Amino acid sequence: MIERSLESATPGMRPWFWLKWEAGRDLTFAVGCSSKPHNPLAAARPDEFTAGLWRHDVGELFIKHAQNERYLEINLGPHGAWWACLFDGYRQAASDPERAPFEPAALVSAVTERSWETRVHVPADYLRATLKFGPGSCANVCFILGPGDGRHHFSWAPLPHDPPDFHHVEDFVPF
Repeated sequence: MIERSLESATPGMRPWFWLKWEAGRDLTFAVGCSSKPHNPLAAARPDEFTAGLWRHDVGELFIKHAQNERYLEINLGPHGAWWACLFDGYRQAASDPERAPFEPAALVSAVTERSWETRVHVPADYLRATLKFGPGSCANVCFILGPGDGRHHFSWAPLPHDPPDFHHVEDFVPF
């Protein structure tokens, strides 16, 4: 299991995540923040596949194929809305960004006055079939949080790009 809190220069805003995977089991991805959602998608409903989720408060998981440039992006919003897309290379969608490339095994979310958390179980069969997921896989977890011009970006992996671009697979870290 990988569990991290990401550093924040913004008082009261501390995003965190964890990833749990055991061979042959679903991947569990959880994200949260130690502040209430600043920019939630008002129309989003729990368990709903929602395009454009990255324009709002979101935690993102990127998983790279073990042997090529293919990668999967999964976005989770504070209220349980989610989005995912498979890419063949840098920002080259291999799946329809308006349709879910897989069905989550489970999706759970909770929002309080002072924090939020969302968790998804990604089917192991899908990850193995599309990304050869397992030893040798690389990933990154990122957050985009805050309202309008006050958006803050966070990344587990160090990013040399300014502004940050989370789609560079060469920046991902071993899972």
